[in-house]
Parts: sequence; structure tokens; C-alpha cells
Amino acid sequence: MTHGTLGGLLVTDLVQGRDNPWRGLYDPGRQPLRAGGEWLRENVNAVLQYRDWVRPAQVSKVEDISPGSGAVLRRGLHRVAVYRAGDGAVHAYSARCTHMGCVVRWSSEEKSWDCPCHGSRFDARSGVVLNGPANAPLEPYPLEDGD
Repeated sequence: MTHGTLGGLLVTDLVQGRDNPWRGLYDPGRQPLRAGGEWLRENVNAVLQYRDWVRPAQVSKVEDISPGSGAVLRRGLHRVAVYRAGDGAVHAYSARCTHMGCVVRWSSEEKSWDCPCHGSRFDARSGVVLNGPANAPLEPYPLEDGD
């Protein structure tokens, strides 16, 4: 809201040909070189969050997952988030977060699938969103016999 108010004051002054102390800060043609390092760090961090797409799987088969825990498997180009419930039931979902596509990770403390990029959390059994910013559940992934 503050920036909206300042923007309105600035535009009014510019239209009327008056000088405004905020003009340099909000000039679209400014070259904020001092912010370059921070910009680079943030963008490298964003790219690194997607490295899970090329890493090897945590386990190779569902049988390697202990009851009451989960792991991310690789099936060709797909990453699959698999949870083995305490009763032995297996729940499998695409490991792609529905917010921006990062690979979710198993949280043994929360017993949920968590996205390292923006903090979304998904229920281990149903794949539904527990916390946003994601607003759609994880996509079910059909496991075949021998998976």
C-alpha cells in the first residue's frame, strides 16, 4: 500500500512537471548495480532447488521404504513420492509440487511431503495441500506391479 501511495504521488508530480524526491528510486531505467550480488544469489538459489530432478532416487523400489515413512523414487523421467503407511498401504503421487514444479521431499517429523522451494506441504496419504502456496493436490501416480 505504501508503494501504491508513493506511486500515485510520483505520477502526479511527473505529469505536472514537478520534481519528486522518489523519482530516482522508482525510475524504470535505473541501474541498481549494488543489488546485483543479491539478485545473483537469489536466482542461483532458485535454480538449485530444481537439482532434485537430476539426482538419483532415494530408494529404487517401494519395498525399500519402511512402514510409516516415505521416499522419492525415479520412474524414467518421473519422480514419484511414495508413502508406505503403517498398515502397509502404499500411496504414490507425482513428486512435482503443484505450485512451481520443485520435487517434494519427505518430512519424517511432520509425516508429510514438503516442497523445499516455497514451503508447500502435502498430506502423505491423500496428497492434499496442508499448507500453501500450492492450491492443488499432488497428482496420483499409478504404480505397476514390481514397482
